[in-house]
Amino acid sequence: MVQDYLAGLPMEVVSRLALDRVVGTKEAAMLCNISVVHLRRLVKQNKVPAPVRLSERKMGWRLGTLNEFIAQRGG
Repeated sequence: MVQDYLAGLPMEVVSRLALDRVVGTKEAAMLCNISVVHLRRLVKQNKVPAPVRLSERKMGWRLGTLNEFIAQRGG
């Protein structure tokens, strides 16, 4: 059902939706090729993009923001 909806949208819109997707801490660390502990350390030091607060204890990052961060750091 979702695939049918996405198939009817222009490719630019689908790409934008993918970049707005929020990934959790584990997936964000994996994408950045660092450990979860190191990602949390970098968050405290403000050396990575600020996470999106999903709940009181859960954080996430927009995929587009992570892609920009990875590109800037040369990874």
